[in-house]
Amino acid sequence: MHRRPLPGPDGLFNVSRQPRFVADSSVVGWDGAFFTDIVAAQEGTVDHGHSRFCLTHSSVPFLVRDVRRSPQWTTVKPGVYLSHPGDEQRFDWQGGGSRKFLFVEPSRVEQIWETPTNRHQRHPNEAITSPLAETLLRALVSDLQEGSPAGALVGDSLIVALLAHLHGHAQGVYKGSGRLAPMVCQRVLAYMDEHMADPLSLTELAELARMSVRHFCRAFLASTGYSPHQYLLRQRVERAKSLLVKGRMPISEIAQSMGFADQSQFTRTFRRLSGITPAAYRMNH
Repeated sequence: MHRRPLPGPDGLFNVSRQPRFVADSSVVGWDGAFFTDIVAAQEGTVDHGHSRFCLTHSSVPFLVRDVRRSPQWTTVKPGVYLSHPGDEQRFDWQGGGSRKFLFVEPSRVEQIWETPTNRHQRHPNEAITSPLAETLLRALVSDLQEGSPAGALVGDSLIVALLAHLHGHAQGVYKGSGRLAPMVCQRVLAYMDEHMADPLSLTELAELARMSVRHFCRAFLASTGYSPHQYLLRQRVERAKSLLVKGRMPISEIAQSMGFADQSQFTRTFRRLSGITPAAYRMNH
């Protein structure tokens, strides 16, 4: 049976029946991760071994039958499932529906967990019941559908939160003051201001602060009151306001200069944060 690879790094895994793709992260490019939201075909065969961590969410139950071990069909319940590098999935399935897949490089997971990943094995068919994980996965989809106005920062932040939550750190407390040191905060904010239109990542910001990504996110929020992507978007909008008032630069050019994909994305973000469109803001000022 011919099996075609799903899109993403190295194909990721093979299926006999292609799904309908709702969204994926190939355009925005999240740090060490690839995400896709699909509607699965009604039946088919999966045949692959994982080289990355794979987080799967199904919104509806479906049937699977191991092609190597058992002729019996079993039900996969709705929920979140985590597969580790080296896990193999070779089965027939029956039943379509919405499914989300997040693939993450092992090195990225170890960076977030701050511990070797081989200490956290779990059975790949064991469901994780977590409303928070499902909310974070839906937020990944929403960011992609909006065109990722903050670049990779939103996806990176959600992935850090998702993996930290699954690792058991969602209720953890960062030891120390909980804030960035004043000089570190000044350095990070100056860097973000200088590279406002660039595709920033959490990894480079955390390295600039000489902190782990997880601790940096907490400390940045404690220091500024915003997550990195929220801060970036607000600063972009504030700078755009100045450009709208001071000159007659076309709104499309302002959008491009502030790092937005297009004028439509800029307008949506501007209106969400300011309650008014860029054109109306210019007219009123």
